[in-house]
Amino acid sequence: MKKIFYYFLPVLAMAVIYGCGGNKADETSFVVHGKLSNAKKDSIYLEELTVRSAIGIDSAVLSEEGEFYFKVKPKEIGFYVLKLKSNNFITLLLDKNENVEITGDVRQLQRTYNVTGSAGSTLIRELDTHRQMNLERVDSLGIVYQANKGKPDLIKVKTALDSIYKLIILDEKSYLKNYINKNTHSLSCLLAIYQQFGRELMFDNSKPEDFAYFLKLDNALYAEYPDNLHTKDLHERVSEQKKVNAEKELAESKLGIGAIAPDFTLQTAEGTDVSLSSFRGKNVLIDFWASWCNPCRKSNINLVKLYNQFKGKNFTILSVSLDKDKDPWNKAIKLDKLAWTQVSDFKVWSSPVVKLYNVNEIPYTVLIDEDGKIIAKGLHGDTLTAKVAEIVK
Repeated sequence: MKKIFYYFLPVLAMAVIYGCGGNKADETSFVVHGKLSNAKKDSIYLEELTVRSAIGIDSAVLSEEGEFYFKVKPKEIGFYVLKLKSNNFITLLLDKNENVEITGDVRQLQRTYNVTGSAGSTLIRELDTHRQMNLERVDSLGIVYQANKGKPDLIKVKTALDSIYKLIILDEKSYLKNYINKNTHSLSCLLAIYQQFGRELMFDNSKPEDFAYFLKLDNALYAEYPDNLHTKDLHERVSEQKKVNAEKELAESKLGIGAIAPDFTLQTAEGTDVSLSSFRGKNVLIDFWASWCNPCRKSNINLVKLYNQFKGKNFTILSVSLDKDKDPWNKAIKLDKLAWTQVSDFKVWSSPVVKLYNVNEIPYTVLIDEDGKIIAKGLHGDTLTAKVAEIVK
């Protein structure tokens, strides 16, 4: 399992001055005091998270009673990591004039810690608690799967476990949405919106429904903390995505049903140039796929049937691969028995054709009639077969 995502939060370059003197926070400083159980004079570190990395601020050795103390003069409110080891840390949101108290177990700090004296850090603790609960639920699914390995009903068990996993993901996403709606003016929401759960990104700013939360958070935080570097970073990301969305909308406006499909030229594995316009006079299915895409490989089974069924009826397929290397592409073509024209520029998602056709996921299809007009997009399986049967008549 990956490290807790907070450690990789994009935060920004800083200028922090720290010093000694006094054990209470004031208008220029914050204090972090802690007492951890099961301590054995362990070293503890305080780091500030920046946009690109973590910067060391101070370190201490826990006393025999497990106590430690840091006093820092920050430039602004920011995110900090309190770390014992690389896999044993917590994230705090600290501001001037905060006297923060930390308790917990040295051996499992993230599971056991409590924090008071910092509103932002308390909110982060709420995020930690809910996320940890769902991670434990996922771990229990893994235990069940391992216990059923080699048994006859493993496939049935795996299907049930996959369904439960999807529900866990939905629960985590729902919690994060509510968290952002409730705490929109807190920088702690940056942790929520950037959160990964396993390998899954909880909010994808390329999806309109998710981007709405980025917009909401940007509007609130930029008004609350206009000069904060974390806020500025989010604002830049949102601004850039707005540009991307505008480009996609423009591209989509040229890809409406009835519009002439934009022409392009790519090469076959043998290095021969092939243009979409060279198929004019035939009904053509443009298929965007890649050898590394498992859903694409499954879709190829249906495409082979479709091609064999209609290839003699003025119909063909032009597959555009989003592969990076030629060898796996060629192997997949042979293994899947793809007999129609295959082209690629090996630029993956950076391919101009991907942008030209506004492709956001694969497999993706665009069906074009004999005159080069778009008649359907995103069809698969039986729906695609029915549409092709309709147009070849």
